[in-house]
Amino acid sequence: MLYFDLAIYKEDLLTDKEKDLPNFFQNIIYNFRKITGQVLKLKISGKNLLVLSKINKRVLKKVDKILKIDVTKNVCISEELKAKEDFVKFLNERNVNILDGRWLFKYLITDIIDFLCEQIGIRTETQEITILTNEMNAFIYETIKKLSDKVKNITIITRNLKLFKKLEKDVYEESGMILRVTNDFKKAALKSNIILNLNFVQEYLDKISFSRNSIIVNFEKSLKINQKSFNGRVVNFYHINLPYKFLNNQERFSRFDTTKLYESYIYKKTAPTNIWNEIESDNIKIDSLEGIKRNHKISKNSSVSKISK
Repeated sequence: MLYFDLAIYKEDLLTDKEKDLPNFFQNIIYNFRKITGQVLKLKISGKNLLVLSKINKRVLKKVDKILKIDVTKNVCISEELKAKEDFVKFLNERNVNILDGRWLFKYLITDIIDFLCEQIGIRTETQEITILTNEMNAFIYETIKKLSDKVKNITIITRNLKLFKKLEKDVYEESGMILRVTNDFKKAALKSNIILNLNFVQEYLDKISFSRNSIIVNFEKSLKINQKSFNGRVVNFYHINLPYKFLNNQERFSRFDTTKLYESYIYKKTAPTNIWNEIESDNIKIDSLEGIKRNHKISKNSSVSKISK
């Protein structure tokens, strides 16, 4: 994993040892790196942080060489660099995976449901939730099993009913819950207060009829609810509190979003249960949710409207 930041102040382009030098020498080092387009390479708590002096062809050429050496092709970039469209485009053209927090988003499904229910003032175990998915994989399988221990009922809306036969059997044997798996796009979601869109694209989302005041947690990018009668919430993103143990020696990462930063710490290919165990061990808590209401953006920490119990 590589971390990229953009220098804003003189100190950003100096190592810790160089910061102890007289100001005259600091200025010489800073100006040299700025003029020549140097990339400052730092090792902080085992993390490889690269600070760019500026963004131009010379600097990007140096970054390109670094990326060719890095075998993971996963990067975490500061919010300062995220706003630089030319740098983001540069990474995308090289098929580099820029962590955006959405991988972790799905692993926090049960925490998000608990957070929503607490905000609304209802009990999680009384809820009937609907899941939108046309796929089946280890993550979805384990997630639905995990949810079956927390909520009252689960409806799965899908085009591919056969994919869920084994899951239906396993959930019933382990928790006694009878999953409702259906391709009824028009009516199946109307009784749910909370809908989880795991992977429906806009084309299929537009076919679903939602209850007027439901809450839709959207794990896909850039989707919206076009149903004219819909007056509920669409949760598109989240924020977490970064545990204290991760804040040590983090001054250099102050311009990174803490949610994406934590995602970079645990990002790996492993069984879903291993990720959940790590999240639980780190005591990760949802701080707030972001989304839209009536197609207008709502501010962070906005309260959620009451829904029926």
